[in-house]
Amino acid sequence: MREASDVAAEKAAQRRRFRAIREETSPDVLARASRQIVGRLGALPEVASARAVHLFWPLPGEVDLRPLAESLAAAGVVVALPAVVGPRALAHRRFQPGRLAEGQWGLMEPGPGAPAVDPATLDVVVVPALALGRDGSRLGYGGGFYDAFLAATPALRVGVAVSAALVAAVPTEPHDARLGVVVTETETIRVGDPGSL
Repeated sequence: MREASDVAAEKAAQRRRFRAIREETSPDVLARASRQIVGRLGALPEVASARAVHLFWPLPGEVDLRPLAESLAAAGVVVALPAVVGPRALAHRRFQPGRLAEGQWGLMEPGPGAPAVDPATLDVVVVPALALGRDGSRLGYGGGFYDAFLAATPALRVGVAVSAALVAAVPTEPHDARLGVVVTETETIRVGDPGSL
């Protein structure tokens, strides 16, 4: 078994690698990939039948899920977005078009007055990533926000990223949450029950 320090060093190296790939991805390529990823997400039976879906508002370089948030909300689906409320702590608030405010790190998020969404009621959670593994592994930004959140919800976990950020596996530690589905602009990969990985 590898030492935790070795895994942490490998993660740091991989984060540098995939941040560089993200910076080299042109806005046009990202916009096209985002549209294709949104189409693939909408085609997932779990999303099509969901009553409550957790999405994220994109930071520069991330997959743009805004059209999906708007279409789901217009169809009456509860769309939750994260709001940073403390160290490794996210609140989950209902997306209401036109009612987002800038939070920590420049994230656009529902304000404190937005209705709270209980993570236990979510059917699907779509998470950002610097890189994804075909085995359901995910390389995030290192803050641990999503790992803590995903441990508290029974929802299907879906990771999204451009195909250049898809590899066989990314380095993981025991606390790292696994994904049930991985989606890029070219593939939808079902990796099974994340609890069994």
